[in-house]
Amino acid sequence: MLYVLFCSVLVAFASGALNGGTGRLIGGAEATAGQFPFIVSLTLKDQYICGGFIYNDRWIVTSAKCIFGKPKEELKITVGDLSLITLEPEEQTFTVFDMVYFPQYDSMTQKHDIGLIELSRPIAFGPTAQPMLYGEIDELATPWQAKIFGWGAKFENGLPVPRLRWAPIDNLAADCSSYGMDEYIENLMICAGSASGSVSPCQYDEGTPLTQVTNYGGIQEEIVVGIMSKNQGCADPTIPSIYTRLAAYSSWLLQTAGQQPAPSRSVPRSFDASPF
Repeated sequence: MLYVLFCSVLVAFASGALNGGTGRLIGGAEATAGQFPFIVSLTLKDQYICGGFIYNDRWIVTSAKCIFGKPKEELKITVGDLSLITLEPEEQTFTVFDMVYFPQYDSMTQKHDIGLIELSRPIAFGPTAQPMLYGEIDELATPWQAKIFGWGAKFENGLPVPRLRWAPIDNLAADCSSYGMDEYIENLMICAGSASGSVSPCQYDEGTPLTQVTNYGGIQEEIVVGIMSKNQGCADPTIPSIYTRLAAYSSWLLQTAGQQPAPSRSVPRSFDASPF
């Protein structure tokens, strides 16, 4: 799952200071209830491992590594989750009916790192549970701005944080040459980071979406353009991360999970609350 760097120290985590929401993600902020209703959490034996987003009322998109080799009976998806330790009033938890990852997924290089989870019952959509459209990234947008999300660790090899956080990502021109030829393939992946070197995904952030506000069908809309796949650790946030490019898998997504519903205009889209 995505892991996002925090400027609060290890002592704050150990003492439970972050539970009250006082910790700060470097360059970002804590999410509020219903602000990002498309984000879901994935647990294994009731322990959080990854994130994902709502594709439609029966399917969740995440990274392949989050489900590869894991028994579906031990996995659960929570929709409307904000705190990993506090039950939210409109939270919905689902068992897994089925799961599938892209047939050519390579667990060594993380090539084709995309997976789908079919839920045991439909999601009841509402203010804290909404699907999110996906599409191609707008690489020519000026300025280029996106968001990352997650309950990821606040430092290298740390534990998940209790509360969902988000942060801006603003450098699509990031240099991913430090990754091997088989680890970064431009037409299948997105290389992005923070121009200031102050924001990075971390452990447990895999599977969570990378979103961008773009003109989708002539309407300004926030869409998912990628999902967190990998980086070289979060100790150095100047090193960019690699996201699976969702538009490259549109045929597979349609054939496997069907159509996406039209977005609900009655629910405020998350970019309305953005500080950009």
